[in-house]
Amino acid sequence: MRKTAFREGGFREGLAESLPWLPIVIAVGLLLFMVVLTGFRLLSPDREDVTVGAAPGRTLPAPLRPAAVTSSAPTPAPSAPGARSPVVRPSYTRLPVRTPSTRPSTRPPAVARPSSPAPTVTGAYRVMAPYDREFIGEVLVTNAGAAPADWVVELVFPDEVGELRTSWVESAPQPTLSRSGDRYIWRSGAPVAAGSSAPLRFQYAHTGTDGRPSSCTVNGSPCSYS
Repeated sequence: MRKTAFREGGFREGLAESLPWLPIVIAVGLLLFMVVLTGFRLLSPDREDVTVGAAPGRTLPAPLRPAAVTSSAPTPAPSAPGARSPVVRPSYTRLPVRTPSTRPSTRPPAVARPSSPAPTVTGAYRVMAPYDREFIGEVLVTNAGAAPADWVVELVFPDEVGELRTSWVESAPQPTLSRSGDRYIWRSGAPVAAGSSAPLRFQYAHTGTDGRPSSCTVNGSPCSYS
């Protein structure tokens, strides 16, 4: 009997000699496996062609059919030949319109301003005695208040009125006179009593016939004219 390489050289030398044949053996084995598998598929019957029979004495259930769909809408009546089918128009529901709520105003209420009280000290202007080149005039200062009050008379004359000759107050302390441009200002020497009057009189030179001033005020209020 011939000794193999496994016996003479040991296991390692025998394995080294067998390695070149290993791929060939594996390839042959795979080829045989594919041949057997293909033959098995060709010889086996198709599963789809197999008809499963019902067992004796057993009835197969009937196939399920879809239930008829019923509609709640009325079925339109068949129209006559040549008649137009009615047009179904969709109906619309009008939504209520919301009216915006009225918001309270954030502005503070208007505060009524108190009306200025009527002046208690007033003046009335008049020309007492007109002459050719001069005249005598008067401002009657009246105190309608409940207490004595001081007064200030201010006169402004047009160009035809010339220089002031003299001025005085009847039966009372004399006022203080000052001038600022064409303005003549008298300040009371003593308060006028409540419910009383003080006549301020003056004499002016002039070239016209009218001795009416262009401005007359008593304590800032306009004078009346007579």
